[in-house]
Amino acid sequence: MKEETSMKNKGIGFSKAVDFGESGTLFEEKELAMPELTSQLDVIVKVLASAVNPVDVKMAEAYQGHDFTVLGFDGVGEVMAVGDDVLGFEPGDRVYYAGQQLRSGTNQVYQAVDSRLIAKAPANLTLSESAALLLTGITAYEILTDALGLAISEGVATGKTILIVNGAGGVGSILIQLAKFIGLQVITTASRPESVEWVKSLGADIVLNHHEDLGMQLKEFGIDQLPYIVLLHSTDKYWNLATRYIAPFGRIASIVETEGLLDMGPLKNIGAQFAWEFMFAKGNFDIRMAEQGQALAKLTDLIESGKLKTTLTKTYKGFSAETLEAAYRDVASNHMIGKVVIVY
Repeated sequence: MKEETSMKNKGIGFSKAVDFGESGTLFEEKELAMPELTSQLDVIVKVLASAVNPVDVKMAEAYQGHDFTVLGFDGVGEVMAVGDDVLGFEPGDRVYYAGQQLRSGTNQVYQAVDSRLIAKAPANLTLSESAALLLTGITAYEILTDALGLAISEGVATGKTILIVNGAGGVGSILIQLAKFIGLQVITTASRPESVEWVKSLGADIVLNHHEDLGMQLKEFGIDQLPYIVLLHSTDKYWNLATRYIAPFGRIASIVETEGLLDMGPLKNIGAQFAWEFMFAKGNFDIRMAEQGQALAKLTDLIESGKLKTTLTKTYKGFSAETLEAAYRDVASNHMIGKVVIVY
C-alpha cells in the first residue's frame, strides 16, 4: 500500500436537515480526519471537482441526525493512495466516479472510494466536464442495460423507439445520447424553449410538450405503441400514459419514487415489464459493484471517440460553503438544464 502523509482534509456539510427555502448560510466547513483505506480495494482520492444531483438535495432535506454529514457523489480527482488489492490504478491517476450513499461523500478535499466504482477520466474533457457525467451517466447506462435489457453497442436497437419523459435533466441528457448511439428513435418531453433546444442538440427526434396532452401528441405522430418508455419525472402522473402506450413485451423503467401504489394489471396480459433503476443499489448492497466502474470506462471510450458529450451547463469555482450552497440551490430550484459542477 502506498500513502501520502502530512495532508489536511476539509469537509463541507451540515448537522441538521437543510431547508433550501431559507436564506442565509446552510452549510458549514470543518477540518476532518484524513480518510483511511478501510478496505484493500479502496483508493484515496484528492477531489478536484464534484457535481450536485437531485439526490444530494433530497438527502440534505430529509436528514434526521445530528452528526456532521458530508454528502456528494460525483467526483473527479487524483489517486493519492491505493489498497493492496486495487488493480489498474496507481497514485497520480486522474479518475472519476459516483460514490456510495453509506460513505462520506465528495464534498471534502480527500475521500476514500471503492476502486471498483472508478474509471480513468476522459483525456479530452476538463475537470468540470468530466464531473457532470457520473451519477447521471451510470443511471442512464443502467436504465438501458439493466432495466430495458439493451446492449450499449452502436446501432444495436435500430428501428425501435423510446419515449423519455423529462429529457432535459441530468439523466435524460445522457440517456438521449446513449439511446441515439444504440440506434433508437428518441421521443422526449420538454416545454421551455431552452429545454427544447437542449434536447434537440443532444439528438432527440421528436419533442413533446409535457404541459399538453402527450397521448394526443403521440397520435399526431402516428404512434400508438412504444417498446420502451422511461419515466424520469412524476411516475404516478405518467403511469397511465405508460401502460396505455407500452407495446406487448415492452419495458417501462423509472427512477422516481411514487406517492401511491402503481396498477400493474395492464401489463400482465401483454407480457410487458416494469423495472426500477436505482444506481446506488449495487454499492449499498455490495452486489456487482465493478459493473459501475466498467460502465464509466465505456462512457470514457464513447467520450474520447466523440460519440458522447458532456452535459455540463454551469460551473462554480472554489471549494467553499458559499459555492456548494449556490450549486445546491440551483438543483433545488428544479429548473436546471444539464448539470452544475464545483471545481475545487
